[in-house]
Parts: sequence; structure tokens; C-alpha cells
Amino acid sequence: MTDNRSGQLGTLFLATVLGVGVGLLAAPQPGTKTRKALRKKIAALGEDLGEELGHLEERSRPLRRAVRDRAEAAGRRGREKYEEARERYEELNEDVDDELELEEDEGSGVLGTMLTIGAGLATAYFFSSESAAPARERVREAAATVRDEAEARWDRFQRRRGNGHPATESGTRIDPADSAPQAS
Repeated sequence: MTDNRSGQLGTLFLATVLGVGVGLLAAPQPGTKTRKALRKKIAALGEDLGEELGHLEERSRPLRRAVRDRAEAAGRRGREKYEEARERYEELNEDVDDELELEEDEGSGVLGTMLTIGAGLATAYFFSSESAAPARERVREAAATVRDEAEARWDRFQRRRGNGHPATESGTRIDPADSAPQAS
């Protein structure tokens, strides 16, 4: 809106200057009288222009204050909204951290639950499906092999520990010289 008024004032000033120039060229009076009259008119125009600028400044003062007040209020509201958003972000960040700590403490979470459900389904399929029968047989054979190997290693360990002497289940040796158990 101020651009429009300044454009109008510029056009008015240009038209005035052009009018004065044309008037000087077509002046019916001698040059000295014309210049005196022109000076008086320019001075009056300058005074009028100065008064109009003063009035314009007075009329625009409340508008400038209102714009400045609105800008300050918008700045305050913006700062308040920023602080609210920042506080909310920090609260959410703390909630997420707490949730992560809780999931670590519980040893579960969405992923852990999903993996547990998947393992349960796979186990149920493994034990109940006819197409999984060959796999079950291989697992039984592998388990038997592992069991046999574990028993053999346990026996070797017991023999080394007892130096070839038999031992009770609690691990104490039985000495054939005197049949009383001794602690090793």
C-alpha cells in the first residue's frame, strides 16, 4: 500500500516539474517576473508538500506502532511455541529413552516378542508336520551322537580325575586299599 502512495507522489512530483518547465517556455511575462512568481509557487508547493508529509507521518504513526506491536506479539508467540515444542521434544526423548531402558531391563520388546512367536510357530511345525519327520529324525540322531560323545568325555574326565580309581557320584574317590571314601 505504501508503494502505491509513493508511486503516486512520484508521479505528482514529475507532473509538477514538467508543468513548471512547460509554463516557463510559454510564459507571457518577462523572465524576472516569471522567476519570482515561480519561486513563490515552488516555495508554496514545498511548504504544502512538507505539510502533507507531516500529516502523512502523523497519520502513519499509529499504523507503524500497530505493526511494530503485532510484530513483537508474533515474536513472543513464536518464542513461546518454540519453547513448548522444545520442551515436548525433550519429554518425548526422555520417554523414548525410558522405554528403551525398560525394554533392555525386561529383555523383550516388539522384536523379541516377534522372534519368540516365530520360534514357537517353527517348533510347533517341526513337531507336528509330517514333512518335517526326516528333519526330526536327523535331530534325534544328532542329539544321540552329542549325548554319546558327552558321556564318553565325562567318563574320560572321571578316569583322569580319579587316576583310574572309581569315584562316587559326588566326585569322591573310592580307594581300593581301604574302602572308605576320601575327599580329593
